[in-house]
Amino acid sequence: MPKVGMPEIRKPQLIEAAIRAIDKHGFSGATVSIIGKKAGVSPAIINHYFGGKDGLYEATMRSLIKEFFEDLHKEIANTKGQSARDIVMAIVRASFSQSQTHPQVVKTWMGFWASAMHTPSLYRLQNMYAKRLQTALVCALKQDFDTAQARDIALTVAALIDGMWLRGSLAGGINKQEAAGLISNYLDAVFRDVSK
Repeated sequence: MPKVGMPEIRKPQLIEAAIRAIDKHGFSGATVSIIGKKAGVSPAIINHYFGGKDGLYEATMRSLIKEFFEDLHKEIANTKGQSARDIVMAIVRASFSQSQTHPQVVKTWMGFWASAMHTPSLYRLQNMYAKRLQTALVCALKQDFDTAQARDIALTVAALIDGMWLRGSLAGGINKQEAAGLISNYLDAVFRDVSK
């Protein structure tokens, strides 16, 4: 956990260095020494302010999650008065935004998801992220569906987003338009059924 008094300018610098190190060396290969070199600081600085690599990774993921939800809120703010389907697609767009699909960021997210299964602090972050995303989807879908249906559809949309992320990352890049288009097709079918 970051210590009180850390210059605010250092946090983004160290987080950016961690993302670059993960991009080049993977989650497990990005050592404190490598991250320190990329940031131009002593590894002791990282250990002092973050308690080591795990603390810096947690801060990095908190930063990426915060950035995602900022993108999400901007997208949703642009849907005032629009349909539930439009709001869900705004959430999908935020999930595939430029800031979240940059190749370095994608590798960091993938490492985070894999490590979350074994690191309690990262698991808590993943759980919080998943619940907030699910809540946003359910809130939008409850305009047209009962709560149980909204939860089921939200779970499917979240799984589609995650699946597109996984396939895209393993293929060398996420095709944002294709991913959003396929999710849009699913929503067309779901909303067509409710209108019958």
